[in-house]
Amino acid sequence: MDVEGLLTECQCKQSELLNISHRGLVVLPPSMSKLTQLKKLFLNDNRLLLPPSEILHLKNLEVLVLDGNQLTVLPSAMGSLRHLVFLGVNNNPLTVLPEALGDLAELRELWASVCGLISLPTSIGKLRNLRKLGVHNNTIATVPSELGRLQKLQWLNLAGNQLRDLPDAVNDLGELVFLNLDRNDFWHVPKALTDMASLQVLSMKSNSITSLPDEMILGFTRLTKLDLRENPFTDRPKHWKGLEFILLGEVKETNVTDISD
Repeated sequence: MDVEGLLTECQCKQSELLNISHRGLVVLPPSMSKLTQLKKLFLNDNRLLLPPSEILHLKNLEVLVLDGNQLTVLPSAMGSLRHLVFLGVNNNPLTVLPEALGDLAELRELWASVCGLISLPTSIGKLRNLRKLGVHNNTIATVPSELGRLQKLQWLNLAGNQLRDLPDAVNDLGELVFLNLDRNDFWHVPKALTDMASLQVLSMKSNSITSLPDEMILGFTRLTKLDLRENPFTDRPKHWKGLEFILLGEVKETNVTDISD
């Protein structure tokens, strides 16, 4: 069935889910804006070039997947999608995310990896319900201090960027359990990460870290894993007894995918 046929069927049946991924779409049909009953929309792996403004009429939308298109900008009024809880824009040449993203008050998951992002909008601090944020494999050099306002954030992936430090406000992420900082430009483990209430896994593989001061270790004793492998810091100090949760040295190849990737 062609796309127009799918949209007509969706409207007739008042379907809440529509999947038109892998269709080679360059633009969205105007009739898309009539599907106001939609709650889940999958548009991934098309060839969308222009910001899909048609989706702004879908006020009941909860899940929107735009991965794998050719979008350079997102609709500037995306904040009008008040019920959105999941947004995926991975693998689009965006370079920036709109400040309007901060108006998505119900958003729980935001995925924007491999987008050429050079920064994060300061409005990200307004996403008070955000649980998971994946912005790995971009070119982000600094993180806004507003990130520390995400009191419900549990999972954060900043791997594969150009970070050298983190703002002190990151220590305010009281619910954060998992943090991935692999493949950045860190020369040291940021002090802002010490004594985080809920953090269990901190991964900093493949940076330029040369040491971990003893005075910082006490702040990491709540962790189940501090992964410092593939850094210049390879020799375990002799007085590090009972600190097996700190991993040094090379990464041994395995057939099992590491959750931190």
